[in-house]
Amino acid sequence: MNEDDKEAIRNDPLRIRLKHLLRRKGLTLAAASTTLGRNRAYLQQYVERGSPAVLGYRDGEVLGELLGCDPAEIRHETVPERKPYRRKRSTRPVANVSEVTVEASAGAGTFEPGFETETARWGWPANMIRHEGGADPENLRIIRVRGDSMEPEMKEGDRIVVDVSRKTPATGEIFVLWDGSGIVVKKVALAPGEDGGPRRIRLVSENPDYPPYTRLAQDVHFLGKALWVVRRM
Repeated sequence: MNEDDKEAIRNDPLRIRLKHLLRRKGLTLAAASTTLGRNRAYLQQYVERGSPAVLGYRDGEVLGELLGCDPAEIRHETVPERKPYRRKRSTRPVANVSEVTVEASAGAGTFEPGFETETARWGWPANMIRHEGGADPENLRIIRVRGDSMEPEMKEGDRIVVDVSRKTPATGEIFVLWDGSGIVVKKVALAPGEDGGPRRIRLVSENPDYPPYTRLAQDVHFLGKALWVVRRM
């Protein structure tokens, strides 16, 4: 209910008249409601909230007899007009996040200008991005999952929200990365090199049908950390 409707109810002369007559008789709204065979809050809601909009014929007749007045003094002949309700627009800031398509041939430069194709723009609550994801909306990209190597956590066709500002992984985190052959989504495990050799990265799939594999750290390019998975239920 908007403020204009509330003001109209408060200033409705028939409702004001009803309250005046009840006070003169020493009756409360609850007591009069009980006399009507209604719940005790019936007339309270009628005079303060406008529900119902008008008194029924029988209610008007009973109240008229109870108060010693003509029912026309307290009963509307027609339903009072109200201004149409207009829903307020949300004032919460919305961030536009780019959904992009990338190809394996894009290599380590993926998520840089010229290596991605925008396919859509998604409006996301900026506060959610900042407080839940700890991210800047400008640093987010959305990509589609291809294949089943990360099932059941990520399925073919799911979308991943990626923070491209995060390129230094910790063990157990899921990243989008270039593994030297293509763009993949994997859980990362950091491992020291054998016998003092170059440092290696162990890449793990969720699907047990895909065994883990390792790459030299220098050959892996981390493109961004996966923050959320968006899935149609």
